[in-house]
Amino acid sequence: MTAMVEGLHSRLIVHLSVPDFCAAVEERRHPELRRRPFVLSQIRDRAVVQGVNAAARKEGVREGMPLGAARRLCRRLTVLPPDPGLYRERHRGLLGELERFSPLAEGPAPGSYVVDITGTRRLWGPAPDAACRMAAELVSRSGFYARVGIAASKLVSQVAAEVVPPGDLNCIFPGGESAFLSPLPVSCLPGVGSKTAEKLADLNIRRIAQLASLPAESVFGVFGRQGLRLIQLARGVDPSPVLPSLRMPRLRFACILDRDEIDSHQLESRLFRLTEEAGWNLRRWNRSPGRLTLEVHYADGVSASARCSLASVPASLDRRLFFAARSAVAKAFRRRTAVRRIVLELCDFSMPARQLSLFSWEDAALDREEKLQKALDAVRNRFGREAIAWGKGLGDPPAVQGAAGEGFSNRGAPQRNPSGASGGPAAPGNATAGR
Repeated sequence: MTAMVEGLHSRLIVHLSVPDFCAAVEERRHPELRRRPFVLSQIRDRAVVQGVNAAARKEGVREGMPLGAARRLCRRLTVLPPDPGLYRERHRGLLGELERFSPLAEGPAPGSYVVDITGTRRLWGPAPDAACRMAAELVSRSGFYARVGIAASKLVSQVAAEVVPPGDLNCIFPGGESAFLSPLPVSCLPGVGSKTAEKLADLNIRRIAQLASLPAESVFGVFGRQGLRLIQLARGVDPSPVLPSLRMPRLRFACILDRDEIDSHQLESRLFRLTEEAGWNLRRWNRSPGRLTLEVHYADGVSASARCSLASVPASLDRRLFFAARSAVAKAFRRRTAVRRIVLELCDFSMPARQLSLFSWEDAALDREEKLQKALDAVRNRFGREAIAWGKGLGDPPAVQGAAGEGFSNRGAPQRNPSGASGGPAAPGNATAGR
């Protein structure tokens, strides 16, 4: 373990990572599976592996692998349906325990925790001691052994945690980031997946040191803006702050298509179903999002994403949210390849507030749309969600997986009346009832 030097102006970031967190939660719930290989996956055609335990990983099974291929690799494989609600509950519970050490704690992914302990030496002692206390807290509360990394940035602390076994701790002192990162493979950098690593290997770039030594212009020519980010990661540059979880609420919805789809009309129909689901939840939580992210996962494993601002859009209305999402489609759909999965994520929430328009006809159109949305919600509340729907979303319903609003409070009754700011497309079209 490298000694940690606590400089006067350096941050102290602790990253704790519980390997295969979702599978570890299932092992606690089903102790009989602890030494047997199992995966988390839906049991249906074209299902993919969403999580694996250590025993299955030894057999060569990996996340993202088709379930059929996983079963061929391991004949005695057990398949469990995933329980996202349980995993979120366990994740948030452990995050709450770590918030005792510092209010600056975030959980960017299930089983991943980042804590800024800058200035807490008098409370918890040196950084390694504080990190050991946190790891011991995870063990006592859950039985999970975490990999722990300490550094002056979120990036380096994450990489430091990923290169040690569970139960171990790795400290990188300020100024030693380059020496630590240089010999590691580029795949150790966050956000560098197999496709990016293969593309870098084609350029004979396999180590982080090789990537860090390249001029930014040459990497930009191959990877575009992503290349500039890759250079920053390779050089250990990451000034991003640790944000408390309550500042990072988000709603995330995923649509897994019944078959790989390339038809733009079918994809728009699926996107509309996602925005309907998102709009329903926004009105239930009485929130208006400020930013939208659209992710597209292609059948060949490549993914793309695009973002757009919703600052001037009354985004709790289904159609307005759809048109905003469709504006991101042109940025994300850039390949003539079939699509397997679409993900819609909303964040930067605020309370809905109407912004007055310069033109009275825009306010009148928005008033009509809000009244129509309220009427649709009233019908759905009384007769069920499928009782009435927009014609745009008709067709075989896709498998929509909605995530709860992370960072929202359940105190008080959910508000269902839509409201928002002015702007957006023209008046709504027809709704279809009695599907």
